[in-house]
Amino acid sequence: MKRNMLMLLLVLISFTMYSQEKGATIKLGYYNPGVSDGGFIIGGQWVKEIDENLGMGISIDWFKKNYIDQKLANEYKNSSTLGSDYELKATTNLYSFPAQYFINVKVLNLKKFDVYLTAGLGLDFLFINYKSYQTPIKDEMKAAVDFSWRVGTGVVVPLGSKSDIICEIAYHSSNPSWNYEVIDGVTMKTFERSYDMSGLMFRMGIKFYY
Repeated sequence: MKRNMLMLLLVLISFTMYSQEKGATIKLGYYNPGVSDGGFIIGGQWVKEIDENLGMGISIDWFKKNYIDQKLANEYKNSSTLGSDYELKATTNLYSFPAQYFINVKVLNLKKFDVYLTAGLGLDFLFINYKSYQTPIKDEMKAAVDFSWRVGTGVVVPLGSKSDIICEIAYHSSNPSWNYEVIDGVTMKTFERSYDMSGLMFRMGIKFYY
């Protein structure tokens, strides 16, 4: 399945190379993934317009969150014989970098604004800074990656001859995970760290054509 998705991405990217007009978008907004509370997200898009209603391109976003992984804290509490600083040990700094290939399709062309649908497919790269189980004051770093998809809709309002204002709502889905082992006394235990990055995005931005 993942191999087929990767092949599809490569085909779409090669197809985009034949389009003409180019555009770049900067988007700012609010992202509410399942793994933590919501927060600020910033991203950029580079698009090539196939015609007046169809555009294809690449997007990269950045999201950072510091939170306590309550699921992991409960697992520590239920299985551990060492200490009681479960929430400290489950403190996590998460850095998310979703990178996707997307397609925008205008479905309504009105006098003052256009309405479009968007869909994306790609990878969600996570860098996780977490507390060492044996030494909670020590930080450790881990990376995880998963395939991701996104669907949404938005409004385009012309700002100038070469610029637009974008307002968009989208649903993003991915769930990167990894396993690690800790020594609890004399017992080796395995824990899974999973990160439900699925959630809604509300964003606004400016698109420039060149």
